[in-house]
Amino acid sequence: MVPSLRERHSTGEFGFFGRALLVAGAALGLLAPTLHSATLVRAGSSLDMGFTARAATQVLVVAASLAGVLLAGRAVDMWGTRRVVLWCLPVGGAGGAVLLAAPCAWMYWAGLAVESAAIMGVVLGCVAAVPTAHLTGRIRHAVAAAFAAFALALIAGVMLALAAGRLGGWRAVEAVPALMCLILYPGARRLRVLKGPPAVRQASVEGFASRAALVVVLGAGLQAAPLRNWLDAEVMTLLALSLIALHAVAGGERPGQLMRRRRNRERLGRGGRHRAATVVAGGIWGFGQSALATILLVSLSGVGAGQAASLVAWTGFGVGSAVAGFTCLRQRVSPRAASALGLTLAAVSVALLSTLSQQRPVAATAMATGLSVAIGFGIILAQIAWVTEYLSDLPVSQRGVAASVYPAAVILGGAAVSATPYETVLAQEARTDTISQLLWITVTGLALAAVVLSRSAVSLAVAGAAAVQYVLVTTLSSIRYAQRPLAMVVFVLTGVIVGIAVWISGRQSARLARTQAGATALQRAVLRPIPRHLGTLDLEGLYRPAATESGIGGDFYDVSHTAGRSRILLGDVRGKGLEALQIVNDVLGCFRSRTHDTQGLADLATHLDQHLARTASAHEDTELFATAILIEHEDGSGEVRILNCGHLPPLLLGPGRAETLALPALLPLGFGVLDPAHDPAPSTVPLAPGTVLLLYTDGLSEARDASGAFYPLDERLRHAPADPARLVRHLVSDATQWTHRLTDDIALITLSPRHASVPPP
Repeated sequence: MVPSLRERHSTGEFGFFGRALLVAGAALGLLAPTLHSATLVRAGSSLDMGFTARAATQVLVVAASLAGVLLAGRAVDMWGTRRVVLWCLPVGGAGGAVLLAAPCAWMYWAGLAVESAAIMGVVLGCVAAVPTAHLTGRIRHAVAAAFAAFALALIAGVMLALAAGRLGGWRAVEAVPALMCLILYPGARRLRVLKGPPAVRQASVEGFASRAALVVVLGAGLQAAPLRNWLDAEVMTLLALSLIALHAVAGGERPGQLMRRRRNRERLGRGGRHRAATVVAGGIWGFGQSALATILLVSLSGVGAGQAASLVAWTGFGVGSAVAGFTCLRQRVSPRAASALGLTLAAVSVALLSTLSQQRPVAATAMATGLSVAIGFGIILAQIAWVTEYLSDLPVSQRGVAASVYPAAVILGGAAVSATPYETVLAQEARTDTISQLLWITVTGLALAAVVLSRSAVSLAVAGAAAVQYVLVTTLSSIRYAQRPLAMVVFVLTGVIVGIAVWISGRQSARLARTQAGATALQRAVLRPIPRHLGTLDLEGLYRPAATESGIGGDFYDVSHTAGRSRILLGDVRGKGLEALQIVNDVLGCFRSRTHDTQGLADLATHLDQHLARTASAHEDTELFATAILIEHEDGSGEVRILNCGHLPPLLLGPGRAETLALPALLPLGFGVLDPAHDPAPSTVPLAPGTVLLLYTDGLSEARDASGAFYPLDERLRHAPADPARLVRHLVSDATQWTHRLTDDIALITLSPRHASVPPP
């Protein structure tokens, strides 16, 4: 019996060997196409294939790869990742054997198609196994390690292509993928993370076969699209249709349904958004990597650097990819931030490739290598972030089909560049203006992807800073100074630094907003809304938090009604922030538990005082206290009893008057000295019809204007509305205008006999 996920982790079965095998299987999908493209011209010369036949070979590879990854996705849902990988590895080895022994073009094509489809099946199986082979929190590490391995595979492929002549020709180089398939097979048989067939065979996605066929046909059309004019809309239209069809394959939607569903983002869901973003990210990786190889070969050959220098410069992409992988192993980067920084950096770096023609061969090669590192880092940084999110949200059902989206998108992006093999780009068929069009199309694609997938502010900051500096140097000095390699490096670094600054600022603002939102929600949970009616009293209450960073003050209030008696509490704890909110919660908890079984206000105040004193002792805070005012009203009574514990005295508003009640003030709560036997008894105050009792905190009376003058509460009450609800809103609004920025929170409560109203004083 296959052990559980927890048991496999505890026994170390997911150790280095298992992860290395999955990573190697996935990296095979990058190594094999690289070697196919690098050796195609040599193979064509050996097998008497002309330019058209070589272009048809590239079309065949794309179609076979797409068919392999999509069919493998469906096979995973039917028979499990284990069978798919164990089937595809020997088939890939057999296809490679046919390819190596091919005496003619037809056998070469047959072996190449079988090997390409089988290798992409292995890739799909390894990708689909990642969520089951790792805890969700560890998927990022697995993805980052896989992309670092991709980088090594890319570098190894270039090195093998450079050494093809010394190794015995193209057949020796093409033997590497076939040998890797055979080497990985014994290990795959022992790896239990490759799951067997599901208990219940999953139903096919509706219309899967027709949509998969559409993706394959569109991909072949992309690969066959001529490179002669990138200003034509043909290639971009095919790429867009291919990506939409690919999204529909994974989601079981027709393109029309997909467009209608996009109008309702709530129905799209988190997984759907990640799938769409991953399709875009994968497409831009395939497109950018293939376009970079083509641009480097033409640009460096134009300055006399040669093909070898172009391939060496292209290894910079692999180095940058490895750096991105190791960066994400150590630090989590959000998908939006990674896209904003990475893709914009890549776009700026590709744009700077247009200046290679102004350099000497050695300088051009060094500059191209450095820019390739930046491009690889930027593109792969975004890939790791989005693929991590996508794999974490893969559905349990139809996991194989859903997992096929990303590798298929990468294939389609690469196919969009051209059917022209990398080495033949150096021939006369490839014109300089065509490569220039491809370069700026790549810049545009990367920039659009950065805006779509990321925070546009960061993307615009990176691109804008680099562009502004370039324009300034060009305007103030000369364009030849602006096109020097060192100047180009400074432009890129300036854009990156500005982008990082904007990104950090955005992260800090978002973190502060989340903190404020959480604290505000917590405070609202602690401070319950004031009811409009309590016993035979009409109440109005309003709380306004301070306009500070935390937005949390120490004001508190609560009301209760039990046994024909209403009680109101209003107060202010010393301090602000979450610590003050914790004390507020303690005080209100004591009030709510004691108010129902405590007879007098003095006894209730004593309980609150002792409770807060114990809290201060537990926190070792000798300065912890709270001012408070307690009010009690018997139903139907024309008077209220008031006990003031160091708080601001209430105001009694009546026809033509606003009177500050002169009440005896006790010590604030928290000193533990209140004693009902010795302290003054609560004061009795008449509350006749037509009068309103106003309770407030010092956030109102101590609001200051620009000159430092306090808010004149008594004076402003002369112009206040009579209605209690309008009164509290007016006072808060008026105080806000007085001080412009509240530095302390304000709490207001009005009490009046039922249905009473007050004319202006």
